[in-house]
Amino acid sequence: MSERAGALFVGPLIAESGIGTLIEALDLFPGVRVDVIGIGPERARVEAHPRMRVLGAAAHADVQACMRRAAYLIMPSLSWEATPRPLVEAFAQRLPVIASRLAALAELVEPGRNGLLFEPGSARDLARRLTWAEAFPEKMRQMGLCARADYEARFVAEWGWQKLYGERRRSARVPL
Repeated sequence: MSERAGALFVGPLIAESGIGTLIEALDLFPGVRVDVIGIGPERARVEAHPRMRVLGAAAHADVQACMRRAAYLIMPSLSWEATPRPLVEAFAQRLPVIASRLAALAELVEPGRNGLLFEPGSARDLARRLTWAEAFPEKMRQMGLCARADYEARFVAEWGWQKLYGERRRSARVPL
């Protein structure tokens, strides 16, 4: 397996996605490049940043391929989401997640186990997490392995049960 490197952002390029927080964090910590998959009104601002590469809209297979190459996914969301699909897909690809300590993100990301959390809207806190992630790539790789285990435990088993038996088990886990 090839070495993972760099960061990835997947989502709409809108204020609510926290893309502005990410841009500010990159200005505070210049040690990382971010591939950006998404479209939206903030695209010009993202394209203007020297350490962000906008890939635009991408097919699902291309998103998965990017996730297999990245060292971690950044989710700086400022809005409450139920079960964010990019996080679930990142976990499936053994990709740890650096996310806002907000709603489902805070419930699914266990700091130091399958990713890192930072205060929503805090570019300084996000920059600290990016600095740590870049300084400890082996620990991030280990978090990716835990992320995959969490994906299998939280999403695959429950989905499979429902597909096979057509009923909903009593569970706090949400299937895809």
